[in-house]
Amino acid sequence: MTGELQPGGEGVRRLARLSERLARSPDLDSLVGTTLAGLAELFGYEHSLLLLLDERGEQLFTIGSHGYPSEGVGSEVRVGDGIIGMVADRAEPMRVGNLGRMLAYARTVRRTYEQGGGEAPGLEIPLPGLENAESQVAVPALVLGQLVGVVAIESDKPGRFGPDDEALLTVVATMVASAIEIDWAHERAAGDAAGGDVASRPALTPPSPATTRVRFFAVDGSTFLDGDYLIKGVAGRVLWVLLGHHAREGRIDFTNKEVRLDPSLELPEFRDNLESRLILLKRRLDERDAPIRIDKTGRGRFRLLVDGDLRLEEVETDR
Repeated sequence: MTGELQPGGEGVRRLARLSERLARSPDLDSLVGTTLAGLAELFGYEHSLLLLLDERGEQLFTIGSHGYPSEGVGSEVRVGDGIIGMVADRAEPMRVGNLGRMLAYARTVRRTYEQGGGEAPGLEIPLPGLENAESQVAVPALVLGQLVGVVAIESDKPGRFGPDDEALLTVVATMVASAIEIDWAHERAAGDAAGGDVASRPALTPPSPATTRVRFFAVDGSTFLDGDYLIKGVAGRVLWVLLGHHAREGRIDFTNKEVRLDPSLELPEFRDNLESRLILLKRRLDERDAPIRIDKTGRGRFRLLVDGDLRLEEVETDR
């Protein structure tokens, strides 16, 4: 389905259509969905991943995927590990046509997670992937030489991807990285203009009688809803802070700026990736059909919606 990247080629026209769609995306959440859906619809890449670099530059976290039974939002890849991690480390594309045993370890990790259980820190969300994947292309998403993330596609057919696919995906990744940087800048500017606090508003609908137990492990931010693992790290800590405000003050409306300035989150001053973490958290909650939701209400603003009561439990130390 892909076209050669030559003047007047079909591939160039499809790239132009994707560029137009990205330009019309109003926020990061829409941008992620548009990118992955466009890779499938316009170029025939039915299985794709978009991962972003974390605040410390040590891990990549999945912000969205397409074509897998589970979206795997929040799954992580350490920089330098596997094909995706090596692409991030080297900031260079990689294309593999016969994966074979290279995926054996990842499959073992995925099965180990699925067979595990219990509420404890250190759990991992499995990275989405084809069990019988044979071909993969991963490319860095760069802006002015700085790594923003990695875009990857895979197939169960050996030798499925060639140089044109790698070149095309590199162009897409560059467009996406630039769009993400622009969105981050707009969100931060809007958040700064909005100020630190917003007035609390009452819930729009009566809560249900159900109570959700939220258990939070301070050691790594691991968060569980009614015994089921949700998320960890910065996103888990952000959720815990928001739920604390909701429980104590009835807050539902927040600004990105006040969250960014919360000292308990210990976000870095430069490239804190807060907007990406909020989208990750929103998508993870939506994926789990959780009784807690995050809705964007404008640039630099969002609303926390809770269906029912909460029972918050914090575990201070690992055990």
